Amino acid sequence: MAFMLSLMTQERHLLSEEVDYIQAKGVEGEFGVLTGHTPFLTLLDIGELLVRNKESLYSYFVAGGVVEVLPDRVTVLADTIERAEEIDGKRAEEARQNAIEALKQPISPESRLGFEQVLKREGVRLKILSRRQSARHPGSLEE
Repeated sequence: MAFMLSLMTQERHLLSEEVDYIQAKGVEGEFGVLTGHTPFLTLLDIGELLVRNKESLYSYFVAGGVVEVLPDRVTVLADTIERAEEIDGKRAEEARQNAIEALKQPISPESRLGFEQVLKREGVRLKILSRRQSARHPGSLEE
């Protein structure tokens, strides 16, 4: 059985289709959703959003926002959503290296927290790219 999934940011609507399963990272931990799930609302953390539709598994980078889960639909309104194929690996690696170098310097606690968030974001992006490159079929991530 499938449920309706909507993925959007304030700037764009990425997806609205029936899917079989999603897995995401909320601020209180990872969660998975199948049709008929108990309703809940949670904040998103920086992480990977996996979407299974029949035999295919698709990956998205997600940072911040909220997820509303209802028995027949899930709505993701994120601050940032990127399809795996939209991720710029070179840019992510450069940002990660810049953050590593900045964290070696004496900086304010606020700046340290900001650079740690950059490390987390870019690490997730690079992990998604790595999984995508090792996938057997372009455009999907099969387990």
